[in-house]
Amino acid sequence: MKPEIRIVFENDRYMVIHKPSGIPVQTASVRTQDVCSILKNHLKGGYLGVIHRLDQPVEGLLVFAKDKKTAAALSEEVSKGELKKSYVAVSYGEGPESGEDVCYMKKTQDGFCIIGEGEDYRKAELKYELLGKAEGTSLYRIVIGTGRFHQIRAQMARLGLPLLGDLKYGSDESRALSEKLGIPAPALCAYRLSVKDPETGSVKEFEVKPENPAFQIYDQNLFEK
Repeated sequence: MKPEIRIVFENDRYMVIHKPSGIPVQTASVRTQDVCSILKNHLKGGYLGVIHRLDQPVEGLLVFAKDKKTAAALSEEVSKGELKKSYVAVSYGEGPESGEDVCYMKKTQDGFCIIGEGEDYRKAELKYELLGKAEGTSLYRIVIGTGRFHQIRAQMARLGLPLLGDLKYGSDESRALSEKLGIPAPALCAYRLSVKDPETGSVKEFEVKPENPAFQIYDQNLFEK
């Protein structure tokens, strides 16, 4: 049974959805169903503006515009850092209470994020806060100051805290525990989103509970902190 997109909120200007793991936001492949094609079908072919994205294996909240004016306003919110996003992640190992990481990264031609220095590398900023520890793992709330390709996955691995279920950036130990626990995808969810309505100026906050089984290790009340 394929995971389904859930519409969390919708008005005549924009919609907020919970994207499940495994579905790309957009794809050039005619054989792969993506979020945009599903939502355009929902809108019966109406306008759909992509405001921001999540990696295919990552779940969480996304906002889409239903007209060009709203798309421009929401895109400006993103560029100014006014569209607030928070993530939760389950990392292998027991890490620090909180911290901040700044590095430089770039996307390779084979779809991998590498960290280093040079004119092709772009700055990446990340802050993390510990919410709990259980079974040799740590639950973190993460906020990023930049939106780089595979940023959270690569930076947490760099910090020695690879995400459970992340075969691409994980360690041998994290992969072994992920297989033991049956974690099918990176334990990362964009679980909280704050959007300023471009027309009314009011701020709406949205929150979802992660579906990845890695998060079932933890008391669900932790996500409400």
